[in-house]
Amino acid sequence: KTQGSVDFQTPTNDVYNNGSTVSTTITGATGGNFEQLTPNPTPAQTTINDSVDNTTATLTASPSVTEGGV
Repeated sequence: KTQGSVDFQTPTNDVYNNGSTVSTTITGATGGNFEQLTPNPTPAQTTINDSVDNTTATLTASPSVTEGGV
């Protein structure tokens, strides 16, 4: 087998940072009856392209104003 997958935790969603990069490294492997399996120590980089979160603000006010601010 020349490929596989791994699950790991990513940083929580940050509304001020649109996207991030995470990396993971394979440090060992077991099974498969290989005599001398040596994993590549180079980290695998993954770019997370986050979608922009839309924020809606609604402001309400009285349509009239009293002179003098009272």
